[in-house]
Amino acid sequence: MRLFISIILLFLATSSSSFAQQTLKGRHVEEIKVNEQEKKELYINYELKDVKGEGPFLKIRFYNKTRENLTIDLVMGIYSNGVLLEKADIADCLKKSIFNNFFRPFHLVETAIKDNQDIEIKVLNIYTEQVDECRKTD
Repeated sequence: MRLFISIILLFLATSSSSFAQQTLKGRHVEEIKVNEQEKKELYINYELKDVKGEGPFLKIRFYNKTRENLTIDLVMGIYSNGVLLEKADIADCLKKSIFNNFFRPFHLVETAIKDNQDIEIKVLNIYTEQVDECRKTD
């Protein structure tokens, strides 16, 4: 019985500390022409997350709905009261398989933003190109 109560208390303590983390989330949808005819979407989900003990991170994840291999160059900006505080540059190649969206890793960008008050995240520049194959880079 004591073990059960200890496990419950441990669960409540860890879940309450995760609720204390401040989070700022958003999504950007980019329409991409596929085969010069139809438009498909590329979803860019981002989150500014303040993890206690590790510091704040900008977490970015892509969902490729085009069913084409895409190279992407992305510049994200973190603003406070209309002033650009930081920029994050990301380059990646997104494979076309639907299963890659489930197992696609996210990008973590360490940031010096301490206070999430009046913070806004914007996609400053995005460039996409359809490629035949994604190649590994060093």
